[in-house]
Amino acid sequence: MQQQAAPADDAVPPMERSHWVAFAGILLMVSALFNLLNGFVAIFNHGYYSTVYSQGNRLLIFNYTAWGWIWVVVGIVMALAAIGVLVGSRGARRTGICLAALCLVGQMMFLPVYPFWSLVVMTVSVLVIYGLLAEPRHVHGARV
Repeated sequence: MQQQAAPADDAVPPMERSHWVAFAGILLMVSALFNLLNGFVAIFNHGYYSTVYSQGNRLLIFNYTAWGWIWVVVGIVMALAAIGVLVGSRGARRTGICLAALCLVGQMMFLPVYPFWSLVVMTVSVLVIYGLLAEPRHVHGARV
């Protein structure tokens, strides 16, 4: 009986290294789309987020147009990081973790305005962070 040696980490395609990483990459892309949606709504439809809690045209510290552009930029960078995660870039995984944490904190500012939407996006961000940090059992040494 001959034992087969496990292939080297570089010989395994990035998508086959960990299903959690692939899952996190897809969720990172979904989160990017959510952030782009938030951003464009804040830019083009100021009344959409206006509620009793937001006191008019301000959302905690910035106006809606500033928040909109911030979320558009974050969404674009997240989409690029998601593509990097799906092709196996370690730097993209680190960037994805940082952006998901930024998104998590940023959604806390939307919490009084739309709590259900914010909780959904925050849950997606937590799953992205877990997926990018989880070490696959079959590939040792594949940490971020």
